[in-house]
Amino acid sequence: MNETQSSSSDIEIYEASSAVSTEFANDFICKRARELASELIEKRGRREPPFKAKEYADMLGIPVEKVYLGNAEGLLLKHHDGYTIKLNENRHPDRQNFSCAHEIGHTFLHELGLPIEVVHDEYRYNSSRSAVKAKERLCDTAAAELLMPQEIFRKYLEGFGISINSVELLAHAFKVSIQAAAFRIPEVISEACYTIRWKQCQKPKSRGFEGYFMRKPLYLRNPSPISRAFDSDKPDKTFKSFEINRTKKRCWMESKAFGYGNIRFVISLVFPDGKGK
Repeated sequence: MNETQSSSSDIEIYEASSAVSTEFANDFICKRARELASELIEKRGRREPPFKAKEYADMLGIPVEKVYLGNAEGLLLKHHDGYTIKLNENRHPDRQNFSCAHEIGHTFLHELGLPIEVVHDEYRYNSSRSAVKAKERLCDTAAAELLMPQEIFRKYLEGFGISINSVELLAHAFKVSIQAAAFRIPEVISEACYTIRWKQCQKPKSRGFEGYFMRKPLYLRNPSPISRAFDSDKPDKTFKSFEINRTKKRCWMESKAFGYGNIRFVISLVFPDGKGK
């Protein structure tokens, strides 16, 4: 990949004497995304979803092409006079939609023009890789803001009800993946809430599910509420203890399986204050 290209798998790491914090960068890209969403809403004269990333790209004058990209989801090409976004033609339209919005997020970071300073303990061992991971998360944040504008997403969520049962309805309404809709929920509500995506553990001698809670790996051995949800098409609702800020807390958890076969997974919404009982 040459110096004019950037993507989610190969991001240029700036070497400069100054940097901005992830908090500052997050505020910047959220503001840019919200401004662009407001501009789109005004242009088309309606607030109803879906919000297509291609519409944003057209507003910004960025051509979007669908091509074969192997295992890559999307690619941003930077030219002397603008950008081109390439999307993997073999992906589901909803994934292409998110990937396109993600690449637009990279253009926001280019506008910022400074490297990202990462100080979180999670990244302290590998500064180069940490910068890449931080940028990818920032671009995911931009994509969420573009495709699921906060106030509009909250309105739909409240209409459907704050529950695991609403995830699929939200994904359909906003034309995003189940995972994207699920992880957007804690970002728009006032109640404390966490989202976990579980997958079957691939270790030969392990029978259980693995996911991330507050960015830390978590493993549940079968049988568990997650295995019950995985084996059923119905939600599983129960209490479970989680460590939050170094304190064990009994939380209300709602879990539901999505997909099928090798791509089947479970999404959990965790409510530390008992929301959803």
